[in-house]
This record gives sequence, C-alpha cells and structure tokens, in this order.
Amino acid sequence: MDNKKKIKPLSSLLQNPSEILEIAKNPGKYGLDTFRSLSNQQKQYVAFAAAAGLVIYGFMVNRK
Repeated sequence: MDNKKKIKPLSSLLQNPSEILEIAKNPGKYGLDTFRSLSNQQKQYVAFAAAAGLVIYGFMVNRK
C-alpha cells in the first residue's frame, strides 16, 4: 500500500462488489488494508456486524 492512506468508505465497498471479491480472494493482504483505511466509526460498524453474525451462527449451530 502506498504511504498515502486511501480512505474507502463502507458505502464504496457496497457499491463496488469487485472490491469485495478481491478482499475475499486474499483477505490477508487486501482485507486488513481495507479495514485500516476505514474511519473509526466504520470500524465499529464492521465489528458490530461481525459480532451479530457470530451470535446468529451460534444459535444456528446450537439448533442442530
């Protein structure tokens, strides 16, 4: 990544699915770079969504 931090708001990721696919292909490189480029508020949104996903996953696993 360049020395200049490129700010990518979450909305731009949702509008451009090719960036999400790129992150999914190589999360170690692109995922962390993208996460670090988000603002603190957007990082909180991502953390909350991940936590909610884990809770839902726990309920689904517990049902089986």
